[in-house]
Amino acid sequence: MSESPVPSALQAFARVGQRLPSRHGLSREEVEASQRARLLVAFLETTAEKGYASVTIGDIVERASTSREAFYRQFPTKQACFLAAFREGATAGLSQVAGPLQEVPYTDWRTGVRVSLRAYLTLLAAHPKAAWTFMIEALAAGPEVAALYTRRSTRIAELYRLTYNHVVRGADPSRPELPDDAFDILVGGMAERIRHCLHTRGAEAIPELEPAFLATIFALFGEKPERRPGDT
Repeated sequence: MSESPVPSALQAFARVGQRLPSRHGLSREEVEASQRARLLVAFLETTAEKGYASVTIGDIVERASTSREAFYRQFPTKQACFLAAFREGATAGLSQVAGPLQEVPYTDWRTGVRVSLRAYLTLLAAHPKAAWTFMIEALAAGPEVAALYTRRSTRIAELYRLTYNHVVRGADPSRPELPDDAFDILVGGMAERIRHCLHTRGAEAIPELEPAFLATIFALFGEKPERRPGDT
């Protein structure tokens, strides 16, 4: 089967600014899907560069090589475009993170935490402009986008909560019960360190946060620090 000419949200990062060829042979639905993908990626990039408050629909359609009419066929407002980009970005990101987990046994939670965290941090580093828009601009884009960001964070915290309560404590009931808020604090703290890294060192340094994040998660889950040579 040949590759589809309509890019996915992630594939579109390599194609922003490229119009479809005049003789593309695509259906109207395929053309609109291509335009939508390019508009979403153009939105993420221009928002990261100019800030949500400053970016205009004109900026977006120019970067995407589409028209205003094409934009308004897809999205009634700039905020609606952000909401769509956030939802599709979160879905694409989840699929990237979930892939490595399929090779890990359910009970091997330590490996599961490691591979999922590494996949997430690597994904953010690979798409620096999307990372900036999702992690920083989303908090200043109005209540609907902020609420969507909060729901996503809450779902991630719930995954850690379920892992600890049903897998970690299921295997070792002597580990203490933790308040539900502990997992929200964990996720919120990691997000804040990612934002700090974006501001100070850039997205390429995000994977360097992995050791500190893992140490924090494992400490919360009651793991004893690994002994190193020379420890007494």
